[in-house]
Amino acid sequence: MNNNLVKPEWELYHLNGNPEHDLQDSVVVEYNDIQGIKIGYYIRDESIEMDQLYGESVNTGYFGPYNTKMTYEVSEEPTVTDMFGVTSIDVIQYSWIPTTTFTRDVSASYDPKPGDVIITPWNERTYEVVDVRQEGAIFQLNKNVYEFILKPYRFSDQSDSAADVSYDADGTLTEPLTAFGENSYVEEQSDEIDDYDDIDSGVYGY
Repeated sequence: MNNNLVKPEWELYHLNGNPEHDLQDSVVVEYNDIQGIKIGYYIRDESIEMDQLYGESVNTGYFGPYNTKMTYEVSEEPTVTDMFGVTSIDVIQYSWIPTTTFTRDVSASYDPKPGDVIITPWNERTYEVVDVRQEGAIFQLNKNVYEFILKPYRFSDQSDSAADVSYDADGTLTEPLTAFGENSYVEEQSDEIDDYDDIDSGVYGY
């Protein structure tokens, strides 16, 4: 008989020998396994210091990919107002992986950290982990999930290992950093339109 004056013997944050916690963890893991999106998780080699500008160095290495699943919430598109107007930011504000799922699919001895990389094959994008929390103020998910904030992974073209992770030969994944500035990539694309060799002689006479 239910009596509100009697304290329950178990609570969700009692992890050992608690069938209520095990049941909750099983539900969260099964939910993510069924409705989560497939991802490839890369662990950054922590023995190599990260570059302060690009977030990785020339010699940065990664372990993986480890195939698992992640659940993320579709939220309002974040924007930034600057001198050019309102600009959209391609950021996944909130996503999560159950801790049990991470232990099972990725590593039992490693906790996810900023600098790790996630590939989402369904939209052919690569994201860098910029923040991780293990506990969020969400009912019945406390202490059972890793929460992530992700941003598009951009990298220095000098880093071969980062290019191998983020950009394949067919060009189906995220473009390299040089695709977004005044650099050799833009020059090559321009030369395909016109080599402009006759401009100086036509304008200046030499």
